[in-house]
Formats: sequence, C-alpha cells, structure tokens
Amino acid sequence: MVYDPERFDPDDGPMIAPVGHARKRDRDRRFLAAVLPVAAVAGVRLALHPDDPPLPVLRGAARLIHSPDGFAEVLAESPAPMHAMAFCVGTLSEMPDGDVDQMADRYGRTGRIACVHVRSVCDRASCYDELFADDGDTGMLEGLRIVSRNRFDGVLIPDHTPQMQCAAPWHAGMAYALGYLRAALRLIARDG
Repeated sequence: MVYDPERFDPDDGPMIAPVGHARKRDRDRRFLAAVLPVAAVAGVRLALHPDDPPLPVLRGAARLIHSPDGFAEVLAESPAPMHAMAFCVGTLSEMPDGDVDQMADRYGRTGRIACVHVRSVCDRASCYDELFADDGDTGMLEGLRIVSRNRFDGVLIPDHTPQMQCAAPWHAGMAYALGYLRAALRLIARDG
C-alpha cells in the first residue's frame, strides 16, 4: 500500500481548510470532556486508533497519533479507564521510529490497551505493504507475548489481510489470521 501525496493532496489546495496540531488537540480535549463521563456511566470503553497511515499531516489536517509518543500525549489528557487505545500493530509498525515490542510493553503496562489489531507490514509509512500476521517486519508472536505478560484482557482483532485469489478472499484471509491467532495464543499459554 502506498499513500501518494501527489494523488491525495492535490496542488490546487486542500479539500477543507487546514487544521493545525494545536486546534486538533483542542478538539480532542473538548470531545473527551464531553464523551468520557457518558462512557463511564454507560460502562463503555473508548479505544483510540492510531493515525493510519501515521503521517503528521494528511490532506491539510494535523493528526494526533503518528509517532510512538502520540498515545502517551493523548492518554495523558485523562486518566479515566474508559479512555483507552486500540493497539494497531500494523499502523504502529509503519511509524518511522516505531518499535512495536517496546510500545507493547510501554502501553501494556498502563492497562489502557482496549484491543489489539493484528496485522503485519513490511517497510514504513508512506510506502508499505500489508502482510499476513506471521510475515513482514513485525515479530507478532513476541508482541503478543509482551501484552500477555502485561495482563492484557481485551480483544484481539484480525485486521485487514492481503487480498487472496479465491472465491471468498475476505473470508479466506480472516480464516488464516484467526488460525494464526489461535495457534499463537496456545503457544503463549503453553510456553509463556
């Protein structure tokens, strides 16, 4: 997958007025102030997904989670347990300075990972390939071991998989990803 700025960020100006980082952060703060109390009453955990692709600006709009420290900055806005993260392994792997194992340990220890998206990639943003969980630059099994050691009790979600050539490509990709996850979890349970 390639994000092509020339194709998606036309020279004739942005599709919307540019939004800077401070304004985006202010919008996020106001949103959280309004929504987190309601989520707490309803027993709902909000999971913020990192920006995908993890670029600081996309189509004129600043983005919040485009670096390994991005989650720390946003989660610091509120200590509420309802304010959590979607730990998207693929997107975090695309980050220029991203070390998924280090981030799995750092954020896993906070108890604020609500879910883990399982997807592997090769290379970094903005030019990367999405691969199956057992392929690519990501050591998926070690990352799953780390979040397990940190007592992660959320949901593992197979993320998008490469397109397969068969009658049911989406289903086949999900079956492959789920089979990998089941085997990985059994191995972690057995060996730690």
